[in-house]
Amino acid sequence: MPYVDAGPGLLVPALILMAAALALTAVGVDAALARRDSETLFWVGLTGLLTLLLAVAWAAAESTWAAPWVGLAAVAGSAGASLWVVRRQRRRQLARHRKEVSGRIHELERRHDAVLLSWSSYELDEWKAEEKPGLKDPARPETKSLMRAMKAAAALRPLEGAAAALEQAELDRYAAAVAGLEQAWAGAAAAGGDNRAA
Repeated sequence: MPYVDAGPGLLVPALILMAAALALTAVGVDAALARRDSETLFWVGLTGLLTLLLAVAWAAAESTWAAPWVGLAAVAGSAGASLWVVRRQRRRQLARHRKEVSGRIHELERRHDAVLLSWSSYELDEWKAEEKPGLKDPARPETKSLMRAMKAAAALRPLEGAAAALEQAELDRYAAAVAGLEQAWAGAAAAGGDNRAA
């Protein structure tokens, strides 16, 4: 008995299954990427692919005249779903990177401010300054090094709201300047109690 195309009978349910497979797979893959769950990512992707292939085969078997269009729709739908997932993942990675950079900057600023606070307590409190009189002597090499380190760290400190646009090299330079400031402060504080002439 020759094959007779039965028309769109079960074509619509097959297309609905294909669309659902694409949409649910895209959402599942996106959720797995967000959780960094590689096992779920594999199984969701495999299940979605098999369901999509089943829906395409079903639709093509139901209507031979629609087979090329069903295949084209599957390819276009897969490309669209993939593009959506990739864009979402890029946004997540960018947000994660910004959060990491912001956290690192916050920590560096905290360390920077801690040195400035320690230094200012000797500058502003005359009684405390008597403990380390050398800190107020600009002729001492340790004090000179501290002043230079303060200027360097202040010059490299990111402006308010500029953290998101900060390049990695700039962040590394600021980190090095803060480390240098901490080292200079430790040297100046250790030498500051020495009343001998520099």
